[in-house]
Amino acid sequence: MLEEGVGIERDRLAAEVRVESAQAEFDRARATSSFIGEGDGAEVALRSPIAGVVLGVKASRGAAVGPGGDPLVEVGDPTALWIVADVPERELTLVAEGARASLELASLAEPLQAQVISIGSVVSSGLRTAPVRMALESSRTDLRPGMFGRVRIQTTGGGPTLPVEAVLIKDGKESVVYVEKDDVTFERRPVVVGRPVDGRVQIISGISEGERVVVRGALLLDGSAEQLL
Repeated sequence: MLEEGVGIERDRLAAEVRVESAQAEFDRARATSSFIGEGDGAEVALRSPIAGVVLGVKASRGAAVGPGGDPLVEVGDPTALWIVADVPERELTLVAEGARASLELASLAEPLQAQVISIGSVVSSGLRTAPVRMALESSRTDLRPGMFGRVRIQTTGGGPTLPVEAVLIKDGKESVVYVEKDDVTFERRPVVVGRPVDGRVQIISGISEGERVVVRGALLLDGSAEQLL
């Protein structure tokens, strides 16, 4: 074409650059597709590196994807689930790795048994809780990621438990109980309490076993306080 006077040298060089660039892109795409999986024509077979069940598909026809983006397909083993419980900061000292726990779900008639495998080292700034991870003692196929339930963890110690009506709230923030000193004298004692369960609350610190605590009519001793529940 140059001999016939069609085009100029600059056009030829630009065309060669475009050809080389297209060839490099083609080689890159072919290498990427061969790494992902085999295919035929415009289709590529994707194979998961692990065996399991497809838990979610976020890909859609025509969507543009690239390296480092969100996963397109999530694959997992539904029998290998973790239970994550948000435990209040003040109760973390009562939980230990290896402790037994039970999980109650609305979709199941019987609670599931689990075991604590790790305790989170960071407390959230909002709810003041830390994640406690547990593993089921037996695998189940009827559970799904994201389900909510109620967990009961066997603690490793702590103080005695009292009826919730024995604990009063002073000035909207301080938990107190009244301890009997003699037949006519009662001492107000600040306490640290756990979360109420089945009408009772554990006293983490503030009183000792053997001390007599007012469990009924505590509001008669302090009319300005409020009951815990």
